Amino acid sequence: MATASAFCSTNFDEQSDVDGPVYYCELCNRAFCEETLLLLHKEYECNPEYTCPICNQIFYDSSVLQIHVNEDHDNSQMGSYAQAVKSGLSTNVTSTTVSDSLYAQDIQRRQQMKEQYEMSKTTVSMSEEGEKDDDQFNNDHALALTIQQEEDDENFKAFQRRYGANNQSFSDRAQQNLDNHLKKNFISQAEYNDFKMKLNQLAKQPVERQESRTQGIIDSIHHFVPTNGVGGVIDRRLVSNCDHFSATWLDGGWSCGYKNFQMLLSSMMHDVQYRQKLFCERSDIPSVTRLQQLIEEAWRNGFDSQGREQFNGRLYQSTKWIGPTEITACLAHCKIKTELLDFHKPTNVPKSSSYQYLFKWIKDYFDNESSKRDRIVHPLYLQHEGHSRTIIGYEQMRGAPIRLLLYDPGTPKFEYENFLKSPRQKMYILRRTLQSFNKPVYQILVLRGLLNPQEQETAKIIRSTKVS
Repeated sequence: MATASAFCSTNFDEQSDVDGPVYYCELCNRAFCEETLLLLHKEYECNPEYTCPICNQIFYDSSVLQIHVNEDHDNSQMGSYAQAVKSGLSTNVTSTTVSDSLYAQDIQRRQQMKEQYEMSKTTVSMSEEGEKDDDQFNNDHALALTIQQEEDDENFKAFQRRYGANNQSFSDRAQQNLDNHLKKNFISQAEYNDFKMKLNQLAKQPVERQESRTQGIIDSIHHFVPTNGVGGVIDRRLVSNCDHFSATWLDGGWSCGYKNFQMLLSSMMHDVQYRQKLFCERSDIPSVTRLQQLIEEAWRNGFDSQGREQFNGRLYQSTKWIGPTEITACLAHCKIKTELLDFHKPTNVPKSSSYQYLFKWIKDYFDNESSKRDRIVHPLYLQHEGHSRTIIGYEQMRGAPIRLLLYDPGTPKFEYENFLKSPRQKMYILRRTLQSFNKPVYQILVLRGLLNPQEQETAKIIRSTKVS
C-alpha cells in the first residue's frame, strides 16, 4: 500500500461566492463550483463509516467516534494502559492513538478523490485545447489553481505530519511518540531518558525485540477454551502456530503492515519449506527496519517495480505504511509463492450480510488446510481500508454463522499477556463477527508454497484475483 499523496482538501470546502453555476449537495447542503467536485464529495465524503477498533461499533462521524473511545473505553482501561506504556508499549485505547488508524481512512479517500479529480481536469483540458480566444481566462484560472494547490498541499502535509502518513523518519516518529508519553505522564523522566539514549540503537537493530512479542496464544486456546457448546461454540479451526506482535512506542501509529508480516513469519518459521528459504538456522524475527531493507532488496531485483515507484524506492528508516503487495514482493524474492485475493462489497445483498462469501472462503481455507495430514496451517494476512490484521482461525457457533479469530497489531502486549492468564474470559479480544466487516474492499494474502525459477520471474509483476 503506497503512502497517501497530498490532496487538495480545501477544493472540497464550501464555495458559494464564485462566479458561474453553484452545485449544492442535497444531503448536507454544501456548495461547490464544479459538478465534478460535488460528485466526488457525494462518493467519498458524505456519510463515511468509521469503525471503533475496540468494540467494532460503527459511526458516521470521526468526532463522535473519538468521544465514544474516550468515554466508553478509556477510563476503564487506563490502569492497564499506563502499565503497558511503562513497558515501552503503545496501545490504541486513547483518542490520540486511535486517530492514527482512523485518519488513515481519510487519507486514502482523499488520495482517491485527488486522482479522480485530476483525471477529470485532464479530460476537460484536452477538450478545450483548441480554444484560443479564452487563453487569458485559462491562464488566470490555471494560476489560481496552482496557488490554491500549493496552499492545500502545505495544509495536507501538516495533516500527514500529525497522523504519520508522510516521509517522517523512523527515529523522529519514535522520538515524537516518546515525547508524547512523557507529556502525558505515562512514563517518568528517568524512563524517558533511558529510552531516548537507546533510541537510535533500537531503530537500527535487525531483530525484533521480545517487548512486542507474545507467544503461546494458540496452545492456550487449544488447552483451555473448550468447543463443547460452552458459549455456543461447537467447533474451532486454528493455525498451527503464530505469535502476536504489538506496535510499541518505537513504531506505534504506522507499522501495522510490518507487524502482521512478522506474525506471518512467526508461523512460517515452523514450516521446513519456508524456514530453509528465510531463516536457515536462526529463530529470530526480523525487525521493522530489517523488513524495510528486505523489501527494498526485492525492489532492486525487479519485484513490484510499480510499488517501488510509488515509494520512490525508499522504505528504510521511514514511517511509510506497507500492505500485502510489498509483502508479496519480498516473499517472491525469497522464492515463496503467495496469492492475493480481493473481496469487494456486494451491492445486491443486505448490508449486514455483505461479506458472507468472504467468511465462507475463510472457513473453507481453514477446513481444507486442517484436513491435510501433517500439514502446517498458516494464518491469512487481512488488509482493509486504513488497517491490516492477521486471521488465525474461526469458531463455528451453534445455529449461527462463524466468527473469525484475529490478531490485531494495535492491541497492546499486556492484553495478550492477560489473555494467557485467563483465556476463556479473554477470548473476546480475538473474536470478530460478520457484522463488523463493512469496508468497501478486503484483501487477503495466502501462502501457496515455493516458486520455481519460471514462476519467480512471473511473480515480479504483482497481480491479485477478484473473488466473487
